Amino acid sequence: MTNPYEILGVATQASDADIRGRYLQLVREFPPDRAPERFAQIRAAFDELRDPVVRLEKQVFSTTTSDSLATLASDLRERLRNARLPVEALLALAESR
Repeated sequence: MTNPYEILGVATQASDADIRGRYLQLVREFPPDRAPERFAQIRAAFDELRDPVVRLEKQVFSTTTSDSLATLASDLRERLRNARLPVEALLALAESR
């Protein structure tokens, strides 16, 4: 599959609400009965980005510049502060490397 961020047309730093909003907008634009292939792509991309661990992996492995790394680190700190991403998920991700 191609990049789920590109399929949904959102930035890698997009919030959960932004991703969900864009998903709902695209589903209205490409309903499953009229555009089944496009709908399947949109649904798969949304399902992938809905999982916080998978989303974090996508951000980590798509990052290539120091500015992106700084943005990612800031995003991680914010997520930890807001308890959006459980510490157990971060530990599991770190142990899998």
